[in-house]
Amino acid sequence: MPILTRKSTDHNAEYERLRRAYVNSDVRKDYPREIHLVKSVSDVQVAVSNAQASGAKIGVRSGGHSYSNNSLINDGILVDTTHLNRKVDYDAKLHEISFGPAVRVKELSEALQAVGRFFPHGHSPTVAAGGFILNGGQGFFCPTWGATVDQWVVKMEIVTPDGEVRIASKTENEDLFWAARGAGLAFFGIVTKIWGRTIPARKMYTRAMAFDVNDNMEELLYWAMHTSSLVPRWGTEHAIFTHYPEKHAPHLTTDDIPDPAHLHFGVFASAYTDTKEEAEVLLNPWATIPPSLQSSIRDAGAVDEMTWAKYFDLQDTMVPTVEGMKWQINSILPDPEIPLEQLCKSLVPAMTNLPTRRSVGNIYCSFFTSNEKDHLCGLPQQYYISSFTQWMDASLEPGIYDVMADAYAKLYPLAAGMYIADWDPRDKRQANVKVWTDYGRKRFLEIRDKYDPAGLFPNIEYLSRESALLHLIRDCFGI
Repeated sequence: MPILTRKSTDHNAEYERLRRAYVNSDVRKDYPREIHLVKSVSDVQVAVSNAQASGAKIGVRSGGHSYSNNSLINDGILVDTTHLNRKVDYDAKLHEISFGPAVRVKELSEALQAVGRFFPHGHSPTVAAGGFILNGGQGFFCPTWGATVDQWVVKMEIVTPDGEVRIASKTENEDLFWAARGAGLAFFGIVTKIWGRTIPARKMYTRAMAFDVNDNMEELLYWAMHTSSLVPRWGTEHAIFTHYPEKHAPHLTTDDIPDPAHLHFGVFASAYTDTKEEAEVLLNPWATIPPSLQSSIRDAGAVDEMTWAKYFDLQDTMVPTVEGMKWQINSILPDPEIPLEQLCKSLVPAMTNLPTRRSVGNIYCSFFTSNEKDHLCGLPQQYYISSFTQWMDASLEPGIYDVMADAYAKLYPLAAGMYIADWDPRDKRQANVKVWTDYGRKRFLEIRDKYDPAGLFPNIEYLSRESALLHLIRDCFGI
């Protein structure tokens, strides 16, 4: 197993490549003392043992899609799971798949297609399974099946802070299993393998619609979000997005907003069925477009079959993985009690004031509420609202970070919380935004104290602060 160490301020090329192996090229200047490129469970145990012996803290990376680079801990140990169980196995008798934490969404999809099965993996082809599952899993067709961890993940293999290998499921180490599903990078262990159940594969049918945005963004939002609520929740899902049409212009090379700026508004609706006729029935509510929006239609779309490969190509077009690209994501999970009219009115700035040509506004109509007693991913997710700021020009910094951060700060009073994968400890505007329910947070900290009393996994800053405070109180009062 390669273990790369930091050499004063001079870094060998491979160390620096691994240190910067994140999708977001804006990698902060934190330098682990060791980077472990693990290939086996015993390699993971060595990393944990080294941390215990040296007093270093551990960060874990599966795919590097955390735009805030939260797994990068200065003078800590970074465990890179790129080569750990990097395969997908299928048990034909149990109809279960098993896979390592760094297996990418596209790899999962291809393996499932090969055996004619379905598991609700993520949407972005380059996201790794470990981060996807630990964050709860906003997988395909959430309105039907909820978070992927809710019904689909059956067990995990985890190396805990004491170096032991534990199997966690609903019948074995149940508390560990509960905490892992929704903890994100706050998790206090290293997931080495994941098992999930599958169902027979169907076909994916989609309908893509496009509109010009004039002064009608509020009306477009209301129509699309309301219509999404009318579609039967049976293998269906809907995404709403805004972008500049010049985002895809091959002749443009800068981040500059087009002049004049003119936004497009899109709807991408999907149904997972056996036939096109079934999909057309399920997606029929999208056929009703108010007269006031008719003149804005660029493409009313039609229901047609889409391959997974084509879907991933489209996803890469909207949210590309490009060397040198810098990223910021801001998001909320709105409180379901907020009236839709009020929500749409409030969302207009976040969806329209995109700060660069490459940026995208997104609303995923997830429509699910989890039981916080089943797993940590317990916040209601009626809609997942986010804006992806993308740029390559370093001269835009640091001001580029404030545009969407300020817009979302105004939305936080309407939020039940935010998706834990998007939490950025450097943005103080997020300090009081929940990533878990109150019950979930309390129970998580109790379980964390049981497995990681020494804080070997400091994870993200908000847990470090709260845990340190709790330990200080216990030390002072002898409890």
